[in-house]
Amino acid sequence: MRFDTPLIGRGAELSLLKQALIAAEKGHGRVIFLSGEGGVGKTRLATAAAEIAEKNGWLVAVGRAYPVETGMPYALFSDALLPVIRKLDQSALSVLSRGGNAELAYLFPPLAGDTRKNVDAGLDAAEFKARLLSNFSQFLGRLSAKQPILIVLDNLQWADASSLELLHFVARHLENQKIVLLCTYNEAERDANASLRTTEHSLDRLGLLTVERLRPLTEENVSELVKSMFAPAEGDTKGFSNLLFGWTRGNAFFIEETLKTFIQSGRLILADGRWRGFDLQTFEMPLTVRDAVAARVARLSAPAKTLANLAAVIGARAEYDSFLAVSAMDERSFVACIEELCSERVIEESKVNGDAAYDFTHPLVQQVLYSGLGHARATMIHGEIAEALENRYGASALDHADELAFHFGRAKKLGSKGINYLVRAGENALEKYANREAAAYLTSALEAVKLEGAQSSELPKEKIITALARALQRLGEYERAIELWTLALGEAERRADVGSISSIEYRIGLAMYWIGRHEDAISHYTAGLSAADSAHDAQQGLRLRMARGICLQELGRLEAAQADLEFALEGAARGGLDSQVLLARAHRALLLLYAWTGPLDVARKHGEDAVRHAEASGQPLLQWSAHWAMAILAGISGDEPGVALHIAESARLAEESRSPLLPLWTAEVKVLYLSNIGDWDGGLALAERTIVQAQKLGQRAILPRLYVWAGMMYLPRGEMERAKKYFDQAWKISGADKGVERPLDVPSVVPAHLGLAAYSLALGDSAKAVEVGEAGLAIADRTGHAIWGLQWLLPLICEATLLKRDFAHAEELSKRMRADAARLQHRLGLAFSDACDALLVLYRDRDPARAIALLRSAADQFDSIPLPVQSARVRRRLAYALMDSGQPEEGMRELKRAHEVFVKLQATRELDATREALRELGIRPPSRTTVPGAAGLTSRETEIALMVAARKSNKEIGVALKISSRTVSTHLSNIFLKLGVESRGELADFVRELGLTT
Repeated sequence: MRFDTPLIGRGAELSLLKQALIAAEKGHGRVIFLSGEGGVGKTRLATAAAEIAEKNGWLVAVGRAYPVETGMPYALFSDALLPVIRKLDQSALSVLSRGGNAELAYLFPPLAGDTRKNVDAGLDAAEFKARLLSNFSQFLGRLSAKQPILIVLDNLQWADASSLELLHFVARHLENQKIVLLCTYNEAERDANASLRTTEHSLDRLGLLTVERLRPLTEENVSELVKSMFAPAEGDTKGFSNLLFGWTRGNAFFIEETLKTFIQSGRLILADGRWRGFDLQTFEMPLTVRDAVAARVARLSAPAKTLANLAAVIGARAEYDSFLAVSAMDERSFVACIEELCSERVIEESKVNGDAAYDFTHPLVQQVLYSGLGHARATMIHGEIAEALENRYGASALDHADELAFHFGRAKKLGSKGINYLVRAGENALEKYANREAAAYLTSALEAVKLEGAQSSELPKEKIITALARALQRLGEYERAIELWTLALGEAERRADVGSISSIEYRIGLAMYWIGRHEDAISHYTAGLSAADSAHDAQQGLRLRMARGICLQELGRLEAAQADLEFALEGAARGGLDSQVLLARAHRALLLLYAWTGPLDVARKHGEDAVRHAEASGQPLLQWSAHWAMAILAGISGDEPGVALHIAESARLAEESRSPLLPLWTAEVKVLYLSNIGDWDGGLALAERTIVQAQKLGQRAILPRLYVWAGMMYLPRGEMERAKKYFDQAWKISGADKGVERPLDVPSVVPAHLGLAAYSLALGDSAKAVEVGEAGLAIADRTGHAIWGLQWLLPLICEATLLKRDFAHAEELSKRMRADAARLQHRLGLAFSDACDALLVLYRDRDPARAIALLRSAADQFDSIPLPVQSARVRRRLAYALMDSGQPEEGMRELKRAHEVFVKLQATRELDATREALRELGIRPPSRTTVPGAAGLTSRETEIALMVAARKSNKEIGVALKISSRTVSTHLSNIFLKLGVESRGELADFVRELGLTT
């Protein structure tokens, strides 16, 4: 007897799913996760949504993840969509994939044939992976244009990392698509799958995800369910329902299993057209679902139970022919057992490409059966399945390496044959950029080789080592990767294989670079370059020179760096297989070189070329690095809108890459940007998150700067101890505490000096601030990193000398700033030199009237960038000059503007000084708390928004507010970002809707 409980108590959730289907039909794709405890009814609800979609003409694809397939790349999507794709004829498939059939074959191996042989020839792994994901997403979009698609992905807690990555990519491209992704997972097991946790957080942060948590049924729901199932009933069902709820706590699966047990045991019986047996005072029933399942299994015949155990060890959906082959039964007996298992609701039958396939009715059934086997029997059955499947697949067995590797591994029957399957599975995963799965397979293979003896595998041990090292390096596990590369290097040197030596030295150098060991990286690059020359491999030589040039730059050896990079650029310009890739890398490296040394227009030209060649290469990683470097250049140039633009683009590309490292490097630039524009809350929150991640991943290269940028925000907020702790950590990690005689990582050591100098200045120890600041400046000067001195150290040292009343030294510093700023075309340097000159006129010459124009000019320059913190600090001093010149009202206005900024930043030290100045004028200071303007706009932004609504031009607004047109434009960019509008017309509409004009 088939036993199905009605769908009760899920009206709101089902309504949500119906609305999602309606929205998707209009081109608004949706992603919905159904979460909850095991057995709560997630799959049942998803099935109901699928039935509704199918009735309305939707294409429905259902895939299910299994515990045994967590290492099989893209298994979940293959399970869902392979039946759909197989139904398409070749011409339709070609039209929908736009020639991307080969890429689809990587996701769905049964489609492969000969299409996979050359698809990735000559492609970088990251580029190929990007094509893979993009082509699949576009294929779904074209398919949904013909018929809306509902893709149900069940049991995400067991999904492989690559399937989750593909899910993330598809979800990000659902705009204007008629697609709904409906996924389920057991919340108790979510955190055990780090990829699922990351995917959910990312989609939620992007605003692309709806998570609906299913709760157990209520007591009223259970009562309604019993009434619905057992009408008409003899006697009162209410007491029975209450007792049922008490035992099951509303778990839908437990309720179903319990009722099924009662009916099959005769406790509940249909007699004379009425249900009887509800007058129970206690339940003699299983206390757990496990017991309920065990009780059901106990009723099976011996052959049926043997087949059920076999299905539990197979673990995944079993297609009829494969299931029959591994069962070793004759077909008649096999069919009889299948019918019994379906009748008892242990398994259920479905159709896959017109053929029968079998799944467990619930994952818990499979788990109960598998755990009941015991280790020895389960191992034996895995071995039987492995041999049977290998015999069935015959000459094509390696095409099923994932499946065979799993069973041979569990059977402890690896040997040469099993190792081959593990290695092939690992290589397949690497091809698809499924790095975690690749690392798992290859680690198992390497361990097996060590146990069996190196000669037991037909594949050389070195091949396993290098493949595993590649996987680990992609995952950011650099120390482990270096150990393996070193083993591989020894083997290559033993064979005198100069080509392999060059490649491995390059890989080791990259790993050393990413963990901040630049000197070691240079040694390996140099050794690799020598091997490349011996191998006559010009392309590899260019890569090595470029990588070495970047390391030399980090260590301040700029002439040597420039020589390597210019040589690489000339070589790349001559063309070759990877010319776009090499050109993009060379231009990006030279962009960073000139960004720190000047002139900035040369850096900008290299940056534009880097972006152009990176986009032409089609490699997302190269595109990320170009935009990341351009964001740094924009920050140095005082182009804050440019910083925002390139940060957004690099963040998008970092997200797509799914690399654990790229988001960290993007975040560091964003932390500094948020600090500069005055979003200290956002900057500190991001800095703290990024510091934790950088520590976990061993990213010592960026940690010192992150500590300094965070400390520079904590310091003016009065959090002195925290700032000092961070500055001390930066000092130690950067190696600044070891002196200047050793090789220095300039981008870490110089910021460390900046942090401690700023701390000394905050304490009022101007002499110490000058001493530490000038030590850092000497390093920047000696290594040619002019921008580090001009943008950060010189302004701080100048302020400290002014506080010491060392006006001669301050004037000398100001002249240097102005000269360097003019030579390097550096807006910030010019603004700082104006501010320093103004303070010299104010404090040394005691000429407030002449200082006013210089101070106002400096403040306006900082506003136009914008650097609100620096502007507010200058305006506070401008207020003093105005008051000393007999303009108290103007001075009061400037003080209030500065006060507003310091309140927003919670900059307590500056705020206290500003409030004291207001009191000296006899003015009661405004509130210390932030009172947001309309829609979160500042008072100045609100003024500008009102003028835009009144159809004023930027020039007219600037004249009215006594600011430049460029400053107005900068304010408008911030307003557009805050309000999410894209034009002056939209802003005017927003102002009117908000009622600001009245």
